[in-house]
Parts: sequence; structure tokens; C-alpha cells
Amino acid sequence: MRLFRSVFLLLLLLLPSLAAAQSIPDVSQLPTGKRPNSWHFFNGFALGLNPVVFGDQVKAFYKMPWGEGKSLLTADSHWRIGTNSIFSPSYIRPGVMIGVSPLLIMDLDLTYGPGINFMHYAYDSYNDHMDPVVLGEMEDYVGFFHQYSANMTLKAGVGPIAVLHFSDYEYFTSEEYYFNWENGCIFKTGYLMRHKLFLLWEFDKNWRMFTNWEWMHYFTTDKQFQLLSCGLLITNELPYGMSLLFQNGYHLQNEHFTGLKFWMATFREWDFPIK
Repeated sequence: MRLFRSVFLLLLLLLPSLAAAQSIPDVSQLPTGKRPNSWHFFNGFALGLNPVVFGDQVKAFYKMPWGEGKSLLTADSHWRIGTNSIFSPSYIRPGVMIGVSPLLIMDLDLTYGPGINFMHYAYDSYNDHMDPVVLGEMEDYVGFFHQYSANMTLKAGVGPIAVLHFSDYEYFTSEEYYFNWENGCIFKTGYLMRHKLFLLWEFDKNWRMFTNWEWMHYFTTDKQFQLLSCGLLITNELPYGMSLLFQNGYHLQNEHFTGLKFWMATFREWDFPIK
């Protein structure tokens, strides 16, 4: 059991990596004129080391375009409503999502989800001693928290170069102190902000090299993490696109982990227009 607790740890970098891949529009595939509503599905699985990453993200939503899409900026303008959920051996967070993409260069999603820890570690304060690799004895087998998120993506591109900026603003609430698996530290109630910047270069069709900087700040305890990474992204086209991501990073600021981090992910998207 101790080995199980020390191995299946975090989803720290699953979400930004998968989000980067999902946010790059293929201009050649964008429809022109009035577009039908559609069901859109996304599934991504990631694993890695230092810390161990093992988890899955599922997004399923009903996509409702508006306008005629007469210009490039409005070619994919739409509303969406559905689910944005995370699954791992340590915890799950099913989420309800509503989102809007008014322009090709901007996405905004609002998500609420109850988090369920399958291995619950309770603490007396934010300052309790905590080792994220070997957490000690469990307080209970199940613990609960609530997570509210606002996620904004801004995009820009010139030729083979693309820039993505992700801003995450999240509020967590719980009745007790607990170990938050996604962020790797002790939480109770408070705000978190995360910024992620990607610079991508498409050196061949659907093949991209990228560099990435990430910063996270949990305001309640002033805890901050920074990471710098680079990697390779191989994408495929919809409607049944399957993609691969390989990424290697270095912990610039992290009190629990130092040195290099490696992770990889595979993900797939489906889009089913409603005739």
C-alpha cells in the first residue's frame, strides 16, 4: 500500500500540456459559412517522472457556433457546454463546464467540480510537515473538496510560429486541511493562479517543437512553483485526430521536487456535426 501511495501521485503537468495541443487551430480545416452544431469529445492520457504523473482528462461538450464565419477571426466562434473531468488512481474531479470562443484567438471556460480523494490525508494546518512522495498514514479512504475554475487561452501565430498563453484562476474550498493531489501541497480554502506560456514552431506539417514556462501561486500560503520545459508535439487532423506529446522540463522553483522532469501524453479528439 505504501508503494501504491508513493507512485500514483500527481497530475501537475497533465492539464497544461494537453491544453496546449488542443488549443492549436488548423486553419486549413476551419469551415466557411454557416456551421452546424456538433458534439465534441477530447480524451488525453499522460504519464511521467519527478514527480510521477498518471492520469486522464476527458472533455465532452455540445458545440454551438454562431455567425457566418466570414473572416478568419470568426471562423470558429461558438458556445459550448458539457463536462471537463479528471481521473487518476489518487483522485477524481468530475466537472461541469460552460465555455465561449468569441474569436479564433481566445477561449474562456468556466468549470465547477467536486473533488474526491481516494487516499485522503488530513492535516492540522498549512504548515504541517508533508512529504509528497511518502505521505504517511491515511486519515481516511475518501475525502471531498470543491473546485471552481476560470480558464482563459490567448493565441497568436505568424507562419510556422505560434504563441499560447493560459491563465487559470481557481478557488478551492474544503471543511478541513488536505493534500491536494493536482497541485502537490496542503490546501483548505483559498485562491490559486497559474500562468503557462508556450512558444511553438511547426518545422513540418503537424510536427512542432516547443518551449514552455509555467508559474503557479497559491495565495493562502504564498506557495509558488515554476517550471521551464521543451518538447515535441505531433498532431493529427480532425475528425478523429490522435496526437502525441513528449516533454522534458526543469524545476526552477519547487520545494518538493528538483532537477529534471520527463513526461509524455497521448490524446485524441472527435467532432460529430449534427446534420
